[in-house]
Amino acid sequence: MKSLCLPFWRGWLLAACLFSGTVNASVVIATTRVIYPAEEAEVTISLSNSGQHPSLVQVWIDDGQADVPVEQLQVPFSLTPALFRLDPGKGQALRLFQGQHDFVQDRESLYWLNVLDIPPKGQGNALQLAVRSRIKLLYRPHGLAGNAQQAPQALTWRLLTRDNAWMLEARNPSRFYVNLAELSVHLNGREYEATSSHVAPLSTGLFALPGLDRAEGPSATVHFASVNDYGAVLPAQQPAEIVHRH
Repeated sequence: MKSLCLPFWRGWLLAACLFSGTVNASVVIATTRVIYPAEEAEVTISLSNSGQHPSLVQVWIDDGQADVPVEQLQVPFSLTPALFRLDPGKGQALRLFQGQHDFVQDRESLYWLNVLDIPPKGQGNALQLAVRSRIKLLYRPHGLAGNAQQAPQALTWRLLTRDNAWMLEARNPSRFYVNLAELSVHLNGREYEATSSHVAPLSTGLFALPGLDRAEGPSATVHFASVNDYGAVLPAQQPAEIVHRH
């Protein structure tokens, strides 16, 4: 996959955003995540240009190293076309192929799809920004035990301390990533919000709880919203054991 001077674009975008505030991309990805079933020869991803001007678009896959130049990434996927023009009101289908690679077979693997939207050069002193979108790409081996839709309900939660700070621990016994759009703890009549992220399969995640300096009682309630394969946000709540130090 070729690189379009990404170090320059990234540095320019960062410097510009310091002065410009919120930036919206014209190029829109039709999904919030990509699921790649192992048995599929390829997966198609749809993009569209909802803006008023054509865009030059570069796409690539990374393995979690968001700031590594494209030409240095080693990922087991190929994506075509990698660089193209997308006119306003038009769409483009990306074709994603898996390569020869020994994927872990007992759980999902996480990669990331990147879409860089480069607008045309502006007139005069007009400021033009390249906008990068990045969404999850989940490789799903064939025949995994369990069900991705049921994985959020399999989470177990604990409140515990690490380095004198209260943390929320989530244990994921399933073979699937659980993606969290919202996450908070209700305790002692108050709500403490945590930074939402995801919990990897067969793993434990820790989430900071700013403002929580005391946890009393045997349990608290975790309110969370998970995101399923289709992008739907599903609210739920579960108890969390409070682990007291002795």
